[in-house]
Amino acid sequence: MVNLLARVTVKFFATIREITGVRSIEMEADTVRQVIDGLSERYGKKFTDTVIDAKTNRLKQFFSCMVNGRRIELLDGYETVLNDGDAIAMFPPVGGG
Repeated sequence: MVNLLARVTVKFFATIREITGVRSIEMEADTVRQVIDGLSERYGKKFTDTVIDAKTNRLKQFFSCMVNGRRIELLDGYETVLNDGDAIAMFPPVGGG
């Protein structure tokens, strides 16, 4: 039995979009962790240095990742299982005032 990865769309916002140079990409992954690892591999050091905390290998404080409009912290975190057609959104910290 072949385990096929889910085909998902990853949308980028603000500074993350500037780093990637695109609004969104499609990729294959089973979990949020695989998406983040794949993005680090694809976009390299600038993406990783900006978005990933080197000590924890998780998103830096105040960065946000959502699956179908729900924060991963409200799901299964980095182990959230993905399904075909899921939409992942990545946001940098949002300032206000």
